[in-house]
Amino acid sequence: MNSNAFAAGDACTGCGQCARLCPTNNITIQNGKPVWGGDCTHCMSCICRCPVEAIEYGKKSLGKPRYHFEAL
Repeated sequence: MNSNAFAAGDACTGCGQCARLCPTNNITIQNGKPVWGGDCTHCMSCICRCPVEAIEYGKKSLGKPRYHFEAL
């Protein structure tokens, strides 16, 4: 799957939670921002678990609610 549309906005603090939670280790932190590689499964963990809601998937996720299941 293509991960080119993922981006972290200005609200990103570089905390690295997106990289730690990525099940395929597809995200690295470079210059204080996440960078997506080519092994994305579109699990949306990075978007939904970002503590400051800084990650978007192009315009498709703008204004959409974030959700995560606490028991996982």
